[in-house]
Amino acid sequence: MLLPDLLFLSLLVAPSMVSAALFPKNSQVKFIDSKGFKKIMKQNTTSAVAFVAPWCGHCQKMAPEYSQAALGLYPLVPFYAVDCDKQDNKALCSQQGVQGFPTIKLYPRGKQAKPIPYETAERTASGFFYWASRNIPHGVKKLYNIDDIPGWVEEHKSEMRALLVNNGKHIPILWQVLGNKYKDHFTFAIHRDRKGKSSVKMGMEAGEKGSSKVLIYPPGKTDFVRYEGLTKHDSLTKFFDSIIDGTADLEILNEEAATEEFEPTEEELEIERQQEVQRIALAHGGFSDLIDFEEAIKQHGKDFHGKNGFPGSMGDMPKKGQKAGDKKAGDKPEDPMKKILKSQAEAAAKSTQSAPMMKTGDGAQVVFEPETETGHPKTPAPRVEPTPEVDSDAVPTEQTPVEVPAASTTPLVDETQVETEAGEEETVAAKATPTAAAEPAETPEVHDEL
Repeated sequence: MLLPDLLFLSLLVAPSMVSAALFPKNSQVKFIDSKGFKKIMKQNTTSAVAFVAPWCGHCQKMAPEYSQAALGLYPLVPFYAVDCDKQDNKALCSQQGVQGFPTIKLYPRGKQAKPIPYETAERTASGFFYWASRNIPHGVKKLYNIDDIPGWVEEHKSEMRALLVNNGKHIPILWQVLGNKYKDHFTFAIHRDRKGKSSVKMGMEAGEKGSSKVLIYPPGKTDFVRYEGLTKHDSLTKFFDSIIDGTADLEILNEEAATEEFEPTEEELEIERQQEVQRIALAHGGFSDLIDFEEAIKQHGKDFHGKNGFPGSMGDMPKKGQKAGDKKAGDKPEDPMKKILKSQAEAAAKSTQSAPMMKTGDGAQVVFEPETETGHPKTPAPRVEPTPEVDSDAVPTEQTPVEVPAASTTPLVDETQVETEAGEEETVAAKATPTAAAEPAETPEVHDEL
């Protein structure tokens, strides 16, 4: 009786194992059931949910791209998956209008906002990334001039207000996420302080490039309290939750936040490394060779890392063991982008050196290899033998077809830019997906620290 029991247990475990294997190992995509889905819908957060089936071929093609987008937005916009092949999840999938796989939806603010379906035919990592990051209902107001701040402070004097002062061009995704989550308790705004002049006028230091200042205005007051803690997602969330709770004094909370040290786990450090690799790939513009990389630098700027910071934060990731109040602790590590540029400059210097003497062949003739624009030897095109003319009156005879070798090359592309074949969704009715929309060229800032 032991064998039948083992077989029965293996059949029970097999579906969950297949579901887990759908996404890459260590993926930030988490599988949820109907209870987990209800819990997520109660939160005022933006989240993406993919309704899949393990046997679905399109789901298998989509999974690595969906996982890459989850990594890029971690921990700001969580990505989930529901296995609709499981009996316990069939009712949930039916309630959410799932008629084919994969069906992917973004829930901007839990159950408080209408879900946004992913309707682009090409299911790529960058497509998922932009679709999720550009649909966060943050409600953050931009204050373009320093003279706009007093008016905004006075207009919302009876409310708790949170103002971000930094020199970034866009609203950091972290600030959007916080604005979305706490919009019922705070009024959010942002002021771009390009050269630090606004900070000086407000009685603060100008600050270094990439630095951010979070200012809290208590209800009924026009003077701010400057947040002294780590400008990371979990630290700011903890601070805002404590303010909403109302059981502690704001000044005391701020003093406690200033003593917090950055102590990442090994798992968090590994996620940070993976995100940095993804960021470098994005800076390459989705290409691997240096010619396209030069174009990406012109488009995104050489200080790509400084402008975008680290996911889950605003600005550079703090040093391990660094306290929140110690903004200058430790030396800043060398930017990987600068290393690449340095290597490129060295390669360019070598190319300007005098060329070596030409080689000669056995017949004392100069050996010459033609070069392409990229400097690589050309691959000769396959020679096609001409087809002899056939007399229309002649009796046709069988001829052995001439085999022509096909010359093909495999371009190097970046994982985050690889486009999956859209094709038709695997539905009962085999419905065709809409045509692909052009992907946006501009990259939003993904910060886990302000």
